[in-house]
Amino acid sequence: MTRKAYYISDSDPGKAQFLTNLANKIGADAATLGISPAEVASVQADAAMFKYVLRMQEAFKTFKQAVSAYKNLLRDGQPSETPSPLPVPPTLPAPPALVNSGIFWRTRKLVARIKAAPNYTEAIGEGLGIVGDEHVVDRLELKPVLKSRLDGGYPVIIWKKGPADRINIYVDRKDGKGFVFLTTDSQPDYIDKHPMPKGVESLVWDYKAIYLIGDDQVGQFSEPIQVTVTRQVEKR
Repeated sequence: MTRKAYYISDSDPGKAQFLTNLANKIGADAATLGISPAEVASVQADAAMFKYVLRMQEAFKTFKQAVSAYKNLLRDGQPSETPSPLPVPPTLPAPPALVNSGIFWRTRKLVARIKAAPNYTEAIGEGLGIVGDEHVVDRLELKPVLKSRLDGGYPVIIWKKGPADRINIYVDRKDGKGFVFLTTDSQPDYIDKHPMPKGVESLVWDYKAIYLIGDDQVGQFSEPIQVTVTRQVEKR
């Protein structure tokens, strides 16, 4: 089967590239799609700021590496070695106008409006970069990879959507029932707020999951993961 990939990249550079393309081209289609000049300006401001911050991050990452190398040379180099000049902090151009947080939350809402516009066409979507590429999906090979962390004492089951629509999560709470259905989740990640039994301070729960396309479970179950849950002490 073929499915369209999600149109926004998982990586920050990919996100910046997508947003820059959208900012450069949305003005030409704004009237057709019912997008206001203020919304066009907002997309352009978001793209400029996100690109600037990524550039800032990369510049200081490189500077940090240079400082670390210089420090190591001072600490462990030969006594006769003459160190190079001190690394110079990066100089960046003036930043663009500040924007509110939630750039891609705004972008996804705008894209949903664009695709619902009466005059929207697939060609417009392709030009704006809001249509994912089609790729072949082998249903039999789909297999989630689960990770976990704790949030306020609750297990967070971390998963990636991939080409599937949703995921079924199963849990084994070590109560003799084995793995039982927990939930169907459509947006990563899932927080399991099941209460701990009274008098128990810590326990281990196991989780596994399988993808859904439409209403059908497809592919293979993930490898089980174990999550150690500890009762949180209330602060007074």
